[in-house]
Amino acid sequence: MSRMNVILGTMTFGTAEGSRVTDKAAIDNIIQTFASYGYKDLDTARLYCQGTTEEVLAELGAPDKFNIATKVYPTQPGDHEPEKLKATFKKSLEALKVDSVDLFYLHAPDHKTSFEQTLGAVQELYENGHFKRLGISNFAAWQVSAVCEIAAKNNWIRPTVYQGMYNAITRDVEHELFTCLKHYGIKFYAYNPLAGGLLSPKYSSMAQSVESGSRFDPNANTGKMYRDRYWNQTYFSAINAVHEAAKQHDINTADLALRWMVHHSKLNAEGGDSVIIGASSIEQLIQNLEAFKQGPLPEPILDALDAAWEKAIVKCPPYFR
Repeated sequence: MSRMNVILGTMTFGTAEGSRVTDKAAIDNIIQTFASYGYKDLDTARLYCQGTTEEVLAELGAPDKFNIATKVYPTQPGDHEPEKLKATFKKSLEALKVDSVDLFYLHAPDHKTSFEQTLGAVQELYENGHFKRLGISNFAAWQVSAVCEIAAKNNWIRPTVYQGMYNAITRDVEHELFTCLKHYGIKFYAYNPLAGGLLSPKYSSMAQSVESGSRFDPNANTGKMYRDRYWNQTYFSAINAVHEAAKQHDINTADLALRWMVHHSKLNAEGGDSVIIGASSIEQLIQNLEAFKQGPLPEPILDALDAAWEKAIVKCPPYFR
């Protein structure tokens, strides 16, 4: 059995207001500890921490030691128009202090710009040597198909990676999207394996207060997004039985969520599928990486997770935007 590849998400690293990990020595310690486990992929985006995530990674020399993936998000309709897309991506390269990255993503579909226009600009960037692989994220299955067919028709680079939301209580991607990705030979990189932290011992009630700057901080833009995604009574009700099952088997809830991703999800490690994790501390990172070494979950835990998904499905956020 192949080892599941793990990618370190860096969206909490930066120096702008709202960044969760701002100390550069602490960030360096996190990424070096990650490397010590034999992993070499970092995931970032132009959008993260107002662009400072990429700058910090460059200052720490990460592009020389890791495979870097970055993304361009259409913050405004039309942001994936050719000239805007190229200009934004080049800002990423400048911030990272590189001429090329391993993986470039269209972070989400731009509903104002045709795929033909966007992909033409992407092809130009590829032909100029600015990235090796193309990825897409948060696209609906029909959009994935459209992108692949347009790329094939024009003999352009096509996406070989899809980054999407997937965890034990958010399985919307399993039905239509995974079939589409398999058809086109596209790998799946899963983000939110802990449901933003909901699949951890940290959260147990909608009424509890949350730490400033955390994933569910109602005063932060990212926090508002995660609250819209997961902070509802249906999800909290769904995970109560999971927490109880975890206690009975003396397993940390975050550990069982990651073990589910490795051993019981529909990810295919041999085919190159991967899991993206974040970290705001060394302790959290090590705990998560150690969880990937553990074996399959006992049947009662799996039953609890399946029951939780059956409850949560009515409130499951869509995998596309």
